[in-house]
Amino acid sequence: MMQKIRSAWLAVSTLLFAVSMAVAQDSTFHPAAHWVCVNQTGYNTQAPKRFTVPTAPEGSVDFYITTGNASTPLYKGKTHQGVGDFTSFSPADPRQSYVVHVKGGHLPEGVSYPFRIAPFLIEKAALEPSVWFMNDSRSITGTHHSAYGGCPWRDGTYYSYEVPSLVWMYLSNPAAYNAMPATISYDSLKAMVMKPDFKLVQSPGDETALAAARKYFTTLDKPLGNQVPDMIMNLHWGIGYYLVNPETKDPSGDSLPRQLHPQTLAQFAFFLYAYPYVDKWFSREFYQQALNFARSNWEKAGLLDVQREVGTSKGRHAPGFSVLPNLLMYEVAKREKLPGAVAYLQAANKQVAWIIDSLNFEDPLVTKGQRMSEHMLMSGLAVYLLRYKDQAPAGLQGKIEQWADIMVRRSDNAWDFRKYDNDTAWAVPVYNEVGNVAGFPASALLAAAIVKDPAKKQRLEQIAYAHFDNLCGRNPLNAHAAHHPEKGFKGISKGYPRGFLVDVTARLELCRGSLSCLPGTEMYPFNPLGKDRHLEGWINHNTAWNMSLAVLNWYDNHPVSLTRKKDGLYILWQAPVSRSLPLTVLVNGEKKGTILLSESGNEFKGILKTDKSSLLLEREKVAVKKGDRIAVAYGDGFLERRMELVY
Repeated sequence: MMQKIRSAWLAVSTLLFAVSMAVAQDSTFHPAAHWVCVNQTGYNTQAPKRFTVPTAPEGSVDFYITTGNASTPLYKGKTHQGVGDFTSFSPADPRQSYVVHVKGGHLPEGVSYPFRIAPFLIEKAALEPSVWFMNDSRSITGTHHSAYGGCPWRDGTYYSYEVPSLVWMYLSNPAAYNAMPATISYDSLKAMVMKPDFKLVQSPGDETALAAARKYFTTLDKPLGNQVPDMIMNLHWGIGYYLVNPETKDPSGDSLPRQLHPQTLAQFAFFLYAYPYVDKWFSREFYQQALNFARSNWEKAGLLDVQREVGTSKGRHAPGFSVLPNLLMYEVAKREKLPGAVAYLQAANKQVAWIIDSLNFEDPLVTKGQRMSEHMLMSGLAVYLLRYKDQAPAGLQGKIEQWADIMVRRSDNAWDFRKYDNDTAWAVPVYNEVGNVAGFPASALLAAAIVKDPAKKQRLEQIAYAHFDNLCGRNPLNAHAAHHPEKGFKGISKGYPRGFLVDVTARLELCRGSLSCLPGTEMYPFNPLGKDRHLEGWINHNTAWNMSLAVLNWYDNHPVSLTRKKDGLYILWQAPVSRSLPLTVLVNGEKKGTILLSESGNEFKGILKTDKSSLLLEREKVAVKKGDRIAVAYGDGFLERRMELVY
């Protein structure tokens, strides 16, 4: 039934587009009916739900929501200046599809593509395609035996952010990634690559790639255990590959020579920090090799120095990229009781102070102008303030507030779309826009967790979700960013209509979950006939999306209540996990075990049984006394959420 509905809407859309193209006598687009641009994947139940009617940019028109091809309105409203809002519409059935009807003004009624509304739908729908892309785009061992650029992932480079994005995702929602089917076989890939007749399909920059892959499989400890999650296999591959092949050169016109780039080395900090949470899959020897490599090269690579370079919109040198890696190395050095730990914290502090004093956020080159790398700035600043507030340089809170004000101001349009500047530029100049849109929610949600004004926080949330929406169809083409949405994405009616040449460069059209393109300035505010930007996918675009998904995992990880009753501690929690949620139980900050909560509607529920002097965990009793702090937590490291009470 769903397929029939979707096919019908595809036919209607194709007809409307053909009609409108036929009546266009010049470069002006003349729609045949109202366009209703929604997130084709759908909306989270407890999040902003907005859409755009670019054919009614002024005043208001009526809209109503129905199921499928039904006619009975379930929700009614009016648009305002091209924007419709149905945030208060929260239906109970997560499997049902809905459409928005718009009528009024000077055009016939228009109907949106179908979409769903469900708890944590954005995170859950993206879980598989985001990981599948990382599987499929691996150099040599993925879906194509090539290594464009010579890095662990095809078309990767020193600023691709693969390992950090994997760590962010895993720490933000470990249960979800652990529960995914394990599909990568180390032994099978090793056998394939080690065959004497294995043929590498030659690509620019791959001179050391095959030797590196073979060295990875023969000189490093393999992942430990059976059924290793794909996320962990990718993490092992990324760090292992760089251990045996650390020097690279960006093949896309970079003036820098082949070398160990600071941003390549910075990726090691994320793995080293995450090691205690993934150590059952990594040998101590593998970890020690990574630690020794990072420590011995960190200062030589300049990572203790203030990084003053602000790169172009290619995205190579995002300001602030070194802040979070230094904070993580500080934690690693403290954990391992290594000398010189404070140097990493001091480096982060000096870098943040320079950002506060020297970066003008009104200059779009330091924000949206950093393209898909923009998130490196806010992620460093936000984690610094959230985790090290007492050590933060004066003015950091105000700097983040200033950033938020600028983003809110530049998003005041019918798309809730953060523009490049206050003038006519909507998108990053020249370049494909998709990575910036995919990565912006990470920055916006991190800032929303910090700003003081509730209205500003709410608007940042709207803007963040609007960029997820834009990625999935709420844009001037009414199209999802994937040219091949059938590869990895579900429920998408219209993908990006044009694609890149097949079987050239990194062959990312072979990858599930590949993001291809989005409208640029040429199509805003509403000109679907405008020129396309570069139509090719890129690993950097997907890792930016990974970052936004990770931050959304963290943002939607909600401890609800921890209540003491006679027979135990009653727990309510919300998180983007399916079926069951494992929480860590801590007493006075020390981990004692876990408790498994069961899914019940939009929440997870459980009871931590107690008697007068004990917590009754699954396999043991844990002694407690009056005044002890009992806590439950989900997420790991700097992305953990917890709540506690005094016993």
